[in-house]
Amino acid sequence: MVTSNPILFTIICVFGLQAIVLSGLILRKRPKRQANIFLALMVFFYALIGLNIVLVNVLKDFDLIFVFRYIQMEMLFGIGPSIFFYTKCISQPKFKFQNKHLVHFLPLLIEFIFYRTSIYRIGSDGLYLEEMPTYSYIYFTQQWLGVFSIWLYSILSIIVLSKYHKRLKSYYSKIENLSLKWLQTPIIIYVSYHFLWRLITEIDRFAFDKTLREYYFIPNFVILAAVTCWIGFKGYIQKEQEITYYTSNTNNSEKLIIKEKDKEFLSMLQNLMETKKPFLNPDLNLTMLSEMIELKPKQLSTKINQNCEKNFYDLINSYRVEAFKERLQSENQSKMSLLGHALECGFYSKSTFNSAFKKMTQQTPSEYLKSLKKES
Repeated sequence: MVTSNPILFTIICVFGLQAIVLSGLILRKRPKRQANIFLALMVFFYALIGLNIVLVNVLKDFDLIFVFRYIQMEMLFGIGPSIFFYTKCISQPKFKFQNKHLVHFLPLLIEFIFYRTSIYRIGSDGLYLEEMPTYSYIYFTQQWLGVFSIWLYSILSIIVLSKYHKRLKSYYSKIENLSLKWLQTPIIIYVSYHFLWRLITEIDRFAFDKTLREYYFIPNFVILAAVTCWIGFKGYIQKEQEITYYTSNTNNSEKLIIKEKDKEFLSMLQNLMETKKPFLNPDLNLTMLSEMIELKPKQLSTKINQNCEKNFYDLINSYRVEAFKERLQSENQSKMSLLGHALECGFYSKSTFNSAFKKMTQQTPSEYLKSLKKES
């Protein structure tokens, strides 16, 4: 237990209750999607953590802590699966949650039942005794398993997101509006939060005999409540995009069999790029290019991967970078900013342009311009 702080408790309650309201709005969001269910659950479970802490301390002040032991609201084992299945739903359009997936939420049911037992009540009270009873170690273990569950599912979610972004680059030349990096940030924050929280708690327990608890305990839950409210709001306003992508079935063994590149395809592709310059369109995608080159999207994706040794995203950006370099060597170079030239070459944003240019030239655009001026 810690000393009650009405101001911080109020802040936690404001953010926590707002997060719960947002979870309800997400659940009612139209059109109805299964992803909304898991996002709502994730926000709801995290909101409960902060409200749980406020409730236990308020009841403690009124000497009603025994009441809390019957209404414990923390649901750690529901957070990880909710994050994971939300990530799966929004990154894999064809994914459908099935009955077999309910096994992932079985620990949540066990946790809920555990909080209704005397083992929990005795164990949680025993944490504050000098000599903890056996039941306290059971409760302690349950808490750690809950944290490990969040870590595991969060890591799996980041892996899913990473594969999603990789697939995007096989189909789209502009991925900013399709990127799910907004979700990756809070997932990393959540993982870091639980890790640092447990680390600080254990250091305080064994090295400082819990004397530092007043300085970090409640402020940590303020941060958690604020982040939860933010992700709930961000998830509510986020518009889901209809995404279609084709992936090449070429595996490593198939690549080894191919000894020569398809010169006819490379010549046709090069001719198309030089004459029609489709890369100047920032919205260019694999389907649009496949129609120009008269190949099926999946077939075109395979040929690009096999013959260009790049995915679609990097291939198109390489042409844009070359077009940008040509513009810098023209007489009209000084009439427009570097970003202006980049946008004229098909880039959609400054960050994408800088990243692509650096990757392909090992220089920043400004460094490249300076080198041109020195040469001249």
